[in-house]
Amino acid sequence: MKLSDLKPLDQVIDEQRGDEEFRRVWDGAAFAREVANRVVNFRTRKGLSQRELAALVGIAQPAISRLEQAEHQPSFETLAKLSRATGLTFHFEVVDGTVELVDA
Repeated sequence: MKLSDLKPLDQVIDEQRGDEEFRRVWDGAAFAREVANRVVNFRTRKGLSQRELAALVGIAQPAISRLEQAEHQPSFETLAKLSRATGLTFHFEVVDGTVELVDA
C-alpha cells in the first residue's frame, strides 16, 4: 500500500465515531490527548529531548513517553510536577464520568 492510499487520521476517526465503543474510548481519552499535545508542544518549543524534559520535571523518561502517547490519564501528582517545572497550566473539570480540560 502506498502512503497516498492511506486515509487521513481525521477521516478515519470521523468514520469510527458511529461505533459506540470507539466513541466511548476516544472521548474518554480526550484529556490525556490534550495533556500530551501540551507536553509535546512545550518540549519541542524548548528544543528538549524526552530525557531532558524528564530530568526537568523529576520523572523518568518512559513516563514522558507515555504522557506524549496519551496512553493513560495523567495523575494529579504528575500534572503538578509538570506545572511546577514548566509553567504549563491545566484547568479541568470532571463531568459525567469524563475529565475535560477547560479554558481558564
